[in-house]
Amino acid sequence: MTTSPTAATVRPATVEEAEAAWLAAQTLPDPEPSIRALLHPDCVIVHSAVGHIHGVDDWLRYAARMGRTSQVDTYDVTVQHFGTTAVVSCLQEMQVAFVPELTPFVIQAAVSRVWVQAESGGWQLAHLQLARRLPPG
Repeated sequence: MTTSPTAATVRPATVEEAEAAWLAAQTLPDPEPSIRALLHPDCVIVHSAVGHIHGVDDWLRYAARMGRTSQVDTYDVTVQHFGTTAVVSCLQEMQVAFVPELTPFVIQAAVSRVWVQAESGGWQLAHLQLARRLPPG
């Protein structure tokens, strides 16, 4: 299990640092600047039970409306390197306060993140796929 760190890293030197920065950014009081710094300008995010496909700006607006994320944990993380591209696959659990005065809602998802080395150095997220996990049966 990996638990979200306390601070985001901008321009991470390794995929592992990029992942840690991504998880940390999710739980910041104002996550948008740290998240945006990690996203490739052409990043595509595929998510939700209804199959949203968002670019960077649309996804950041969507995420801002969702509510505050207080914790993100990842399990069964695998990292595959393909030159200047890396694919991270994991199970993820997020606690999101859709209604601030209520207990955060737990969201579980199977996640794939595709990181690419930026021309200016470091790693940027180029693709994110979240598939919500449902109970077996």
